[in-house]
Amino acid sequence: MREMPDMKRLLILFLVAGAYAAEKPKIHIANFSADRKQIYVEFETPTALSDCDVEFATNRPNCPTSQRVPWSVVLIPSIGNAINLPVTSAKDEVGHFQGNGLVTLSLQDAVAKDPTAQVDVTFTKGDAPHFLIAASAQPAHTWISPGKTKDDSDVYISGMVSPAVGAGPSYTIDSKGKYTIYSFGKSGASTLSVSGDIKTDNRKTADPDSFHWGLPYQHVAAHGPIENWSLLGMELDKKANAINLVSAPGISQTFGHTFSKTDPKHPDVRLVSASVGMSLTAGLEFGDNLRNDYAVVNKSSRGEGGFLRGVPGAAVYLVVPQVLHLNKISLSSSYTARIPTRDELFLETRHTQTPIPLLTSQTRHYLENNLQFMVTEYAGFQIKHQYGSLPPAFSFVDHKVSVGLVFAFKQTKVPTQSP
Repeated sequence: MREMPDMKRLLILFLVAGAYAAEKPKIHIANFSADRKQIYVEFETPTALSDCDVEFATNRPNCPTSQRVPWSVVLIPSIGNAINLPVTSAKDEVGHFQGNGLVTLSLQDAVAKDPTAQVDVTFTKGDAPHFLIAASAQPAHTWISPGKTKDDSDVYISGMVSPAVGAGPSYTIDSKGKYTIYSFGKSGASTLSVSGDIKTDNRKTADPDSFHWGLPYQHVAAHGPIENWSLLGMELDKKANAINLVSAPGISQTFGHTFSKTDPKHPDVRLVSASVGMSLTAGLEFGDNLRNDYAVVNKSSRGEGGFLRGVPGAAVYLVVPQVLHLNKISLSSSYTARIPTRDELFLETRHTQTPIPLLTSQTRHYLENNLQFMVTEYAGFQIKHQYGSLPPAFSFVDHKVSVGLVFAFKQTKVPTQSP
């Protein structure tokens, strides 16, 4: 692997700065349920708060049985005194609170629509972060939240365009998008989505050249592994010389830890210094090669028929919030191996000006490293390193490093309304 001394210096700088970073609990958004007797609250993540910090009137065994309500909900009319709205319970309905940050507040009475009033939702610990909701606001089923890393984001747009005099511009695109069209099950833990991924540029020998769309199903349990299945999808290169119809079931297990320290002003609240995580994945990809227009010696240019691949993978990340005057810095690395059970197309780009098409059953590795400097919650710039190949053409990329802008966020689905 090529040496990247500038990357190493940046990494050392950000790790040292991380020792001094700290982020206080903040409420990202809040809104009403359909019957307006519940309020969904989302903290900015990662958060150092635990279920015991935010919950009230729950039977969680590791939480104190008697505690004061850590929430205040107040109706602020345009005329007259503020009115307290009693909170009867506060629950983490989804699980994985430090990563999801979602809590459901149940109120004694429904909040009436009033275009002249506001509702103030306050978490009463620490610096008492709060959020104002217009009392006339319509209930929200989804909203937009920052993604911690590329893998955590539903919409991720990254690219670079370099204009040139007397020639066409050089461009690099690495983007993905996912939209949840239906959720079901307890607390909406199961979802069906539409998704698409693009990795391409206009160079022949340094181009992952991979387009993909799919219909992924996902089930996220409060505890245990995450089930994923892209029920139906398609892989193709930018000129549609290679096209695969593909289905991809898989299972993944995530692990995470948030490093925190005590707030010197508020000992009952901890501040986030950094968070780390790891995901291990095991899956399959199977389907049919519908088209292969690459000239391969002694082989037809038509589709090669059915295929089956084993697809193990792993991803790790480190996020440091509020550091070096940035919203956050994140370092992530992901690795995927695709292990064919029969010969598939592979474009050899090393030591040649023109990619050489081969049919082989060798394992196809893909490694991607991202160092992101997020100026805001949603936008920043990044340094990216890529190595390996992606379907369907498996055009080999031999250590590509790029610098560009990045825009990323995720779609948060509110829990199914509690009784």
